[in-house]
Amino acid sequence: YTSGTTGAPKGVVRPTAGHLVALNWTMRAIYNIGPGEVFWAASDVGWVVGHSYICYGPLIAGITTVVFEGKPIGTPDAGTFWRVIEEHNVRSFFTAPTAFRAIKREDPKGLEIKKYDISCLRALYLAGERADPDTIIWAQDIMGVPVYDHWWQTETSWAITANCAGLGLFPTKYGSAGKPVPGYNVKVLQDDGTECEAGEMGDVVVELPLPPGTFPTLWNADDRYK
Repeated sequence: YTSGTTGAPKGVVRPTAGHLVALNWTMRAIYNIGPGEVFWAASDVGWVVGHSYICYGPLIAGITTVVFEGKPIGTPDAGTFWRVIEEHNVRSFFTAPTAFRAIKREDPKGLEIKKYDISCLRALYLAGERADPDTIIWAQDIMGVPVYDHWWQTETSWAITANCAGLGLFPTKYGSAGKPVPGYNVKVLQDDGTECEAGEMGDVVVELPLPPGTFPTLWNADDRYK
């Protein structure tokens, strides 16, 4: 079910084969990780990140996954993430910007990270809501690894835009969630349906057909989906 749904909840249907094909591809192409390595999505297993990247994505690709319950502060301290990364030799880490804003608020100088060795980590990936430039820069400074924002939704089950580390990186642009991922034709349109020029505001749209793994319908609500 989509997060933040009001009124009648929207139950997203997954096409099993397409979902697994897409998630398997993303592990190497987006998260730059392969069989035998350790991936950690610090999220709620009931949310789409949990479905896609705690359960199915890593396991179908032969990657070890970390299941973690709790928050990054007060369990027992703001160094919880760093402890788990060191203990489990995490190579690629995915969480929400909110988690890092909470750590930054509790430990603004990044003192807790100095207690741990996170040299195993290659990159941090953020999604779930906007990753503000201040949080990205702070995380890069204290962790010493690249930080990539990327954008997707419950309905899509995997990224719409990203910096695909496994395919060849683009320079990080603060405030941007990357380029359209292969399979997504993303455009910005004006109210009359014409495409916006660079620098103009408009509606973000994805042209049909959608790529594998994205929702073919809503649960018991075909008409509403259309």
